[in-house]
Amino acid sequence: MNETIQIRSISFLGGRVSPALIGFNQNLSVVCGASDTGKSFLVEAIDFLLGGKELRGIPELDGYEKARIVIESSEKGLWTFERSIEGGNYRIYKGNVEAATDVNETNTIKMKHAAGREDNISGWLLGAIDLLSKNVRKNASGDCRSLSFRDIARLIIVNEQEIIRQDSPFLTGQYISKTAEKSTLKLMLTGADDSSIVPSDARRQSESNAQAKGELLQQWIADVEDEITENGFAREELGEQLEKLDKSISSSREQLQLGQSQLNAMTTKRREIVENREVIKNRIDDIADMLERFYLLKAQYETDLSRLMSIEESGSLFVHHERAHCSLCGASPEAQHHTEKCDGDVESIVIAAAAEMEKIKRLASDLNSTVTALHVESARLSEELIEIENEFDSIEIKIKTAIAPQLSNLQSTYSEFVDMRSRVISHLSVFTRLDKLLLQREELFGDAEKTEADAQKITTKLSTQVLHDFSKTVERILDAWDFPDKGSVYFDESTMDFVINGKLRGNRGKGLRAITHAAVTLGLLEFCKEHSLPHPGFVVLDSPLLAYYKPEGEDDSLQGTSLKQKFYKYLIEEHSDSQVIIVENEHPPEAFENQLGLTVFTKNPRHGRFGLLPSKVDH
Repeated sequence: MNETIQIRSISFLGGRVSPALIGFNQNLSVVCGASDTGKSFLVEAIDFLLGGKELRGIPELDGYEKARIVIESSEKGLWTFERSIEGGNYRIYKGNVEAATDVNETNTIKMKHAAGREDNISGWLLGAIDLLSKNVRKNASGDCRSLSFRDIARLIIVNEQEIIRQDSPFLTGQYISKTAEKSTLKLMLTGADDSSIVPSDARRQSESNAQAKGELLQQWIADVEDEITENGFAREELGEQLEKLDKSISSSREQLQLGQSQLNAMTTKRREIVENREVIKNRIDDIADMLERFYLLKAQYETDLSRLMSIEESGSLFVHHERAHCSLCGASPEAQHHTEKCDGDVESIVIAAAAEMEKIKRLASDLNSTVTALHVESARLSEELIEIENEFDSIEIKIKTAIAPQLSNLQSTYSEFVDMRSRVISHLSVFTRLDKLLLQREELFGDAEKTEADAQKITTKLSTQVLHDFSKTVERILDAWDFPDKGSVYFDESTMDFVINGKLRGNRGKGLRAITHAAVTLGLLEFCKEHSLPHPGFVVLDSPLLAYYKPEGEDDSLQGTSLKQKFYKYLIEEHSDSQVIIVENEHPPEAFENQLGLTVFTKNPRHGRFGLLPSKVDH
């Protein structure tokens, strides 16, 4: 292998936030830790700073304005490249300035590739690895274009979506770029580009028009496939997810209906208690009003009895006093008519007064009984009111602290499921759109393989011996890792993928696709090194050991195998002169931690490093 480049560090800078910096070893670096801490975003950032598409916007980027990558070239030395996180051209600095703010730029270079020029990021990187001014064929007619570093980048920087793809590790799956991708692989494996190819004669105008339509159609297909890749979902996974969501929504709806029924029953009971409480309170108030009137009546009875007792006592004294001249008419005792009635019949008045007193006493007695009964009723109702108030408070507490929050949680969960279902349906609609575009392309071009095989077209042929040697390099790596289904490995040119122990690599579970994709990527690096062919000299792999912590099934699991141990042992022993950056969820074996550059994202703002970018708490 000739000249190489290596990544020394990545940093993010902003005027309102502290710099975020992460460095890498010259050989093996491992970034691991909790999910949602920026591990996969780190891979995207490396690709972005090496000329990739615009950086995905994440909340943690708030406050950061630019990013830097420090590159050490065996030919050009140490340089720092700075780019706005919004994209665009680069500022470059001689040496390693990392997060320094008091340095002057050495030069500026462009983002857009230009053939044979080093005033752009692609040309600068290609010039550093002896691949500047190389050409690759872009169509079956033999038309060529200049090699871009982006053609090579996807072969050395493998993100979490690419590493589990079922298609070839060397192809994007985009029809329009398939020829160039094959030519790039041939260039990497042989060192020979397509500069010597002479384009075939121009086709008829109708064929040109069809080709133009096809290219436009393919661009649409490429855009849809990019959207699918960015979403990171497979059609089968979305279908399974939609089925699970439908079941979850149905179950959640039943729980929601049950919770609403419980709440309705509780509120109905509470309303009945309130109505009953009002009836009792009204009755207690009525009794209080009646007692107040009865106390007035009782006072009146007592006044009447006092008056009648006075009449009775006065009359009795008058009847029994000594006989004397009549005070009314002056008649002597002998002349008085005691047996006759007159207006001054005191005895009749006394008798009448006594009779009235007896009547009032009976009424007063009845009144006392009524008052006593009302007091008893009022006391009983007061006790019932206390019990009803307690029952009301109990139901109110249940509604506020148990049923209502539970119902609120159920409503929230139901809404989340419905929103997720809408998103899944939206993602599935992208596949439907892709199917329609592919059908239109098929109607326009027919069988793409037959089109490629047309006699008038120039095809890319890879040397059988080269492919055999390359396959043996991959086989040796899998054997060193103790891959569970290891065996003979050969390259199937029709699928542009490897067949491992009789089984196409892409037909395995996603966990095994990830580890075999890693073997292919490292195999390309080793093959180029062994045959002194140009290669950047570094690879970046996101989640190669996926089958350890997220297998699809028993056939896709690496649990219980020694592959992880041998994977790291191999990288340490065999790649001391090349750079490998691994991004993983799980930590490497403790026995190797001192032999590699280890960065752990804890997702804990108070312990270790939170993630690629500081948490908002740190800000």
